[in-house]
Amino acid sequence: MLWWKAAGKKTKSCRKRFESRTAGRHGGLQAVKVLPGVIKIDNHDPDMARIREVAHICKEGQMIAFPTETVYGIGGRMGAPQIEDRLYKIKGRSKDKHFAYHIGDWAMLERLWVRKTPLVGAMARQFWPGPVTLVVPDLSDRKIGIRFPRNKIASVLIREIGEPLIATSANKSGEPSPHTAQQVAEQLPGVFARLIDGGKTELMLDSTVVDVSGETPVILRKGAQAAEVEKAIEKIQTAKCPSKHILIICTGNSCRSPMAEGWLKKEILQRGLASDIEVFSCGTHARDGLPCAPEAELVMKNREIDLSRFRSRACRTGDLWSADLVFAMDEQHAEAITKMLPSVKEKTIILGVKDPIGMGMQVYEKSMLDIEVKMKQHMNKILQLEQP
Repeated sequence: MLWWKAAGKKTKSCRKRFESRTAGRHGGLQAVKVLPGVIKIDNHDPDMARIREVAHICKEGQMIAFPTETVYGIGGRMGAPQIEDRLYKIKGRSKDKHFAYHIGDWAMLERLWVRKTPLVGAMARQFWPGPVTLVVPDLSDRKIGIRFPRNKIASVLIREIGEPLIATSANKSGEPSPHTAQQVAEQLPGVFARLIDGGKTELMLDSTVVDVSGETPVILRKGAQAAEVEKAIEKIQTAKCPSKHILIICTGNSCRSPMAEGWLKKEILQRGLASDIEVFSCGTHARDGLPCAPEAELVMKNREIDLSRFRSRACRTGDLWSADLVFAMDEQHAEAITKMLPSVKEKTIILGVKDPIGMGMQVYEKSMLDIEVKMKQHMNKILQLEQP
């Protein structure tokens, strides 16, 4: 459908300004396409009313198209009737090539019954959300592809829908993947109930697809962040991927959790389990990249544990999902992470260690002694992680 932008009853100067804005390459007025079913949304500040409109249509089982950071996608909620058959017809491709599930948060992985192997956990924690599709095993050992886009419109939309989408790039099989809403409309006219126009995609490359269902990652398609994926795979191949992960959490990741991390790493090393169990820490209100408190560093130096290279990191939902056991310093940390990922509550132990921040060395020493006593009380549970 074409229409012409007209100046109407404007003054001569207004008309001139208008025509200068709309002049085409050969002069004169430029035709502007109005695309049926297209909703324009700002990716930096999505209009939630418009997001909910598209989500409602998707919940009814209709097909939607939307931007990601890689290319535009098209699909529908995974529970929609015959959604995969409809997508195969739209794409015009054979049924031996499966579509990927698109998730909006980590909790949706539980809806897909993903088997959390050490390899899946390591790759997901490093590359999600982001432009990497992982082929993972589910609990029935079926391979499924999962995409966790970091694009704000896509992630907010999927969370509003409330379940994973089955989706694919919004183009005919064999044709270039679309980077704009206009390209989607040209390739797939009339097949979507709504198309979100979020502007040109950030990366303008397809996602990199990695099979992590076996013991070693295998790249099935190189795309965005391919170089980073290759480096991660090389690291995994040269060093054993720990089979279990322990996460320790406090507020700023500057004193209690770094001290506990350093202590537990030493204990695990002395028991010969360092290659099997990985220990890391984070903070519910931490800033990334800061050193630990000088008092904490000194307390641990007296125990021959070096924290001089330690750097803080904020707690991410992926850390919670991939951890096998979580130690929270107090109740408020347990509550905070449960809000981030409800299922983490089942694997969280609350130590009940008071915060020494801003206090003297004696208080830091007392906190560390408290950490030692309480971590030792749970050592059997830590060691049981390695038992089949």
